[in-house]
Amino acid sequence: MRNPTRLAAVLLALGATTACGSTVVSVQADAGPTPIDNGLIVDAGQPIDAGQPVDLGAPIDAGQPVDLGTPIVDLGRPDTRVPRCGDGILDPMESCDDGNNVSGDRCSATCRFEARCGDGRTDMGEACDDGNNTSGDGCRSDCLSNETCGNRIVDTARGEVCDGMTNCAADCRSVLMCGNGRTDPGEQCDDGNTSRWDGCGPDCRLEQAVVLNRLSIAPESPTIGCDFSGDGRADNAFTHALGPAYGVLNSFLTSNVSNGQVLLQLAFLNLTDPRGQNLPDTRVGWVLGSDANMDVTDNATPGNPQFVQRGSLQASLLPIASFQSVVRGGVLTGGPEDILLPLGNTGGLGSLQFNLKRGRISGTVVANDTRITEIRNGVLCGAIQGRDLANIRNPAGLIPGGGGGGMMNNSTFLELIVGGQTLLIFRIGPQQPDIDVDGDGLERYEARMGGGGLPPRIEACIDGDGTRIEGRECAMDPRMADGFSAAFQVGSTWINLRGVAGGVGTGGGGGFVDGGVPTPTPVDAGRAP
Repeated sequence: MRNPTRLAAVLLALGATTACGSTVVSVQADAGPTPIDNGLIVDAGQPIDAGQPVDLGAPIDAGQPVDLGTPIVDLGRPDTRVPRCGDGILDPMESCDDGNNVSGDRCSATCRFEARCGDGRTDMGEACDDGNNTSGDGCRSDCLSNETCGNRIVDTARGEVCDGMTNCAADCRSVLMCGNGRTDPGEQCDDGNTSRWDGCGPDCRLEQAVVLNRLSIAPESPTIGCDFSGDGRADNAFTHALGPAYGVLNSFLTSNVSNGQVLLQLAFLNLTDPRGQNLPDTRVGWVLGSDANMDVTDNATPGNPQFVQRGSLQASLLPIASFQSVVRGGVLTGGPEDILLPLGNTGGLGSLQFNLKRGRISGTVVANDTRITEIRNGVLCGAIQGRDLANIRNPAGLIPGGGGGGMMNNSTFLELIVGGQTLLIFRIGPQQPDIDVDGDGLERYEARMGGGGLPPRIEACIDGDGTRIEGRECAMDPRMADGFSAAFQVGSTWINLRGVAGGVGTGGGGGFVDGGVPTPTPVDAGRAP
């Protein structure tokens, strides 16, 4: 989507039809962490009466400015109860609340998470725990490997291509005889080099990837997303905050992905099974791609040739963003992983990227007789940190007559969510973070609601330990680390990898292919690091 006029038209169309016209694929919620249920399920499949305000818990007069009332609103629903640990509702300064005051069930008697990977304590069954869910730093994201050569685990995030094999080099970073141009016993391929991303990897295994032909924000559903609270329900505070307007943001994301203008690839590393049906130890990389045949019209066609963008790779040519994963019987489960996730150029919102904390990926790996052909019913979920949303401008500023005009350009996406605002007939927010990322208790914001020509504005932040941080800049304070549960649905088809395209993008994923076809300069990946 390229201009505000189109966005306004989409908004108006949504008011007369549905919030999302596509069929929602339900996926069983993973038993691991997921977002908190916010008590309201938005039925995206029901038509919205454009002549009536959308009821999101409080009546809204779509034709009048919002009455600001008290200038500071505590985000969240009016709550007359007395908050207490054990009431089943996640309150500020709690990390969890499972409805009891019993320890030993993942949520302690004092409403703090008990043993989990990433808490900084090496618990039973863990090989290490360095306080995060990041691979490649000496402790794998799932805490099951200390990422040292010789532990008989192929730590792909550290550049290993083997470990414990008879033909494995002493540093675990090369396979003897791989690259000699002959397919020797134990090899799937050998193209005469050990370059990455040319179809045959430095481990002499086939390199396979799929390109997304669908990327959309998931509707609020108890079966689509992550379950951070352990209550058996997938949570999605991000969609909850957007309400029916989540379909508008989806139009930003989906248009360029579905038509092949933005190429987002999922690439498999350590692919021990070429059909991808049983992979006990694999990594799924999230990388940006570019057109290899200069024909943008076939970028979503199965088998089309694509490069991997150098800007989404480390110096070692490993993906900047990837998930430690396992596939059993074709069922993919990846994460938790803390990653920087690029989404490409969305048009009006620019190039989006954000940190996804405790991110997970799931889906069904579909294959033919020889290779992976698609990932079906894919779900990507995790926590989007508030400070990343504070780096994205309020999209209301792009909407003519959307409730504030250019004034909204002076506020951020975070302020839209936590302060709340009415856009045309849609009410967005207010919504507090629901994922305690740093383990000090749930944080919250105090903000002014948008309306009457004024943008929403953060006034203060309350850290999980109760510390109050004054001023709008508090959103970027490193103590404010918590996030909003979110889920995305993805679809994909297989591609032919043709190498690395250099000169486009930056190391942090900040340069994105946008409709244009770069002049790809294939980069010789050299030997595996």
